[in-house]
Amino acid sequence: MTGKLYLIPTPIGEGAFEDFFPAFNAEIINHIDTYIVEELRTARRFLRYAGINKRIDELQFFELNEHTQGVELNEYLQPCLDGQNVGLMSEAGVPCVADPGNIAVAKAHQLGIEVVPLIGPSSIILALMGSGMNGQNFTFHGYLPVDQFEREKRLRSIESVAIKTGQTQIFIETPYRNRRMADSICNVCQPATRVCIAAGLTTPNALLKTQSVSKWRKYFESEDHALDKRPCIFLISR
Repeated sequence: MTGKLYLIPTPIGEGAFEDFFPAFNAEIINHIDTYIVEELRTARRFLRYAGINKRIDELQFFELNEHTQGVELNEYLQPCLDGQNVGLMSEAGVPCVADPGNIAVAKAHQLGIEVVPLIGPSSIILALMGSGMNGQNFTFHGYLPVDQFEREKRLRSIESVAIKTGQTQIFIETPYRNRRMADSICNVCQPATRVCIAAGLTTPNALLKTQSVSKWRKYFESEDHALDKRPCIFLISR
């Protein structure tokens, strides 16, 4: 009998642990000895915080990123084929969404291993829920181009789709480029276009605000540092 691959959500911000990690998840991790993780240090710290009843040094960890090869995935998932459960964790939030963990899940399906996603926080879904935008028809674009010209060209295209279809357009940015993204949105999008910015969700100082581009322009005149060094989700609609 094969083991299962459990997809284990991790925190997306600082807060009360019980608010985002159900007791069922805590019970699951106490029956797992092997973990596939994006970043070893973060994973070990999370498991200690979760109160795992095993010694961290007795656990087996495999690191996974976009460069991980198929032969490595076979090794990572071998414990499942041997009848043991394996846990998959991302750096933050739910595995496999804006996260390279999907390649391990795809391999698990190929090998006939049961995949079990656990409940936990997703900044993308939380932002969509709180945006007031269309939650029945939306597209997630991941990261937009770093180059300003290409980024603003893409923003115009995304805005055009939102206007024509009513589909919510969602994308993310790294904390140190948040303000540049916001500036590009304010520079190229139409004044009436609605934009939601969600920053630092699940933290005491979270920002979740939907308003027109024209209002965002005024907002950043007085709140110049509102997005500094915080994970951000951007949503565009009309």
